[in-house]
Amino acid sequence: MVDLEVISAPGRLNYTITVVNTGNVDINNVVLSDDLANGTENLESGDAVDPGVLNVGETWVYSATYDATQADINAGDDLVNVAGVTTDQTARKTDDATSTVQQNPSLTIVKDLTNADDAVVDTAGETIEYTITVDNTGNQDLTTVVLDDDFADALPTYVSGDTNTDDILDTDETWIYSAV
Repeated sequence: MVDLEVISAPGRLNYTITVVNTGNVDINNVVLSDDLANGTENLESGDAVDPGVLNVGETWVYSATYDATQADINAGDDLVNVAGVTTDQTARKTDDATSTVQQNPSLTIVKDLTNADDAVVDTAGETIEYTITVDNTGNQDLTTVVLDDDFADALPTYVSGDTNTDDILDTDETWIYSAV
């Protein structure tokens, strides 16, 4: 296997696994396993001479896939995929490929006047209302999001947006707050 490039979003990773008989005897009962592929390993080519026997000098090429998830991106750990092959004649041999996970946490915040008449303050004690929008613009879910507003009378009030009510600003969420 070869190392893959950096990933920064959920998506399918495609692997090519090559098994070569470099010895001087034919090999029987070739069993390939892959840590991340979860059964998606497929023999694509190479088993041409004796079906099911890895003949001397023969090369078998497998494909495998893994669907990287948002949880993989959130964890930020490299995805190290280990493939191994066992046979009746050899000890288990392994190789790995690593995909680097790149996290790009980012958000935007926009504060707008709620009412058009709040644009002009002409009376002492007039209440000015704001809508504050916080949007996750990165590739990673954001935790412990705390919004403050030095101009508001109190902490802004959460209005909507946490669709799964987990207090995590997911990559597909925009949270709305109000403040006065």
